[in-house]
Amino acid sequence: MVQLREFQTPGPVLTVVGLVTGVGVAGIGIGLVARNYDEPFAAVWSSLFVLVGLICLISYVGLILGKRSQLAPRPSRDVIFENEQARYLPRSANPAAVAGTIVYVLLGGWFLVMGVVGAVEESWLWPVLAAFPAVYFLGFPVFQAVGRFRRGGVWLTETRIVDEHLGLRREVALANVKTAFDVFDAVRVDPEDPSLIRYKRLTPRLWCARLVPGEMLIQANGLEGGPEGFAAEVRECAVAAQSEPKRRWWGR
Repeated sequence: MVQLREFQTPGPVLTVVGLVTGVGVAGIGIGLVARNYDEPFAAVWSSLFVLVGLICLISYVGLILGKRSQLAPRPSRDVIFENEQARYLPRSANPAAVAGTIVYVLLGGWFLVMGVVGAVEESWLWPVLAAFPAVYFLGFPVFQAVGRFRRGGVWLTETRIVDEHLGLRREVALANVKTAFDVFDAVRVDPEDPSLIRYKRLTPRLWCARLVPGEMLIQANGLEGGPEGFAAEVRECAVAAQSEPKRRWWGR
């Protein structure tokens, strides 16, 4: 198999440029806010520079955490899932995801404040313009808080494999699985017929992971066993379901 070169973190030069840009833009924004503090609407627009600078810094920190942090797999456990005995493999939390959540909150909060201040200081047009981006950006942390948009995990039952990840649920019967193999940090599950894969959005389309009909690509980085071990387990479970449907393969 051809191995792609692993993405590298920024070098010293790009690191300095990124940090200086973030701090510089934020500093310009702070100066503009201080200059326009007596004009609320102008102050809100000036704060956009502060926001951009903070996003640059937070994004860089998130990139570093995402590349340097080692996701220790969380242990699997035996559960009852939709009236079936199953083994649940939860995904480990990614520290870098916190940076993304903070960015969404900052962007959504800025558009919300801009809409409110614009309505009071200027005209009704500003809340209309700000409504969609405010709802969109704040939707991610809201759905995260209620457990609808999360890294989730995988359930392996006697009869099927169910994956939940970032607002999208996919499942396929183990008896229909032809093979499974690891693809970098994911596992591709290929059924005999791609139309046998079932999908369910747990969040509205705007906040849901991209749905690709006929494809079941499971993010296995952070799952117990990793991509290679998880792919081997799926193949074993598929063989067991196709030959001995009643054999207890879970809880090993």
